[in-house]
Amino acid sequence: MELSPAVLDDVRRLIAEVLQLDLDDVTAPALFFDDLGGESLDLLELSFRFERHFGVRVRFNDLTASVIELDDQGRLTPSSLALLKARFPFLKLEGFETRPLERKTDLLTVEAIAGFVQAGLDTRDASPAAKHSPSE
Repeated sequence: MELSPAVLDDVRRLIAEVLQLDLDDVTAPALFFDDLGGESLDLLELSFRFERHFGVRVRFNDLTASVIELDDQGRLTPSSLALLKARFPFLKLEGFETRPLERKTDLLTVEAIAGFVQAGLDTRDASPAAKHSPSE
């Protein structure tokens, strides 16, 4: 899956609107909760806006519902890293094998949010119904 720059730009704009931030503050690597001050209700509002804007339902709870195991120092185990890479190939997981993960939402950057949107668009566009035009 390749993240479309247009999708990232639209996601950045929508996040800036919901969080009432300057667009320049909403960078791809910014953490939604820690860096931008987002809250769970903001993420829910974004889900609704993404559905209206892109026509896809984004399921962020798929990330938090994932079974993630940590080692005794709070780092992702190799099996958890492999699981996350397989399920969410758009997540930037570099470094999480060496630094502790305090909570699953630490993985939710602006770029990761855009990745969830892109994955939804890719799934929608690959569905058999999307391949048939109304005139067929």
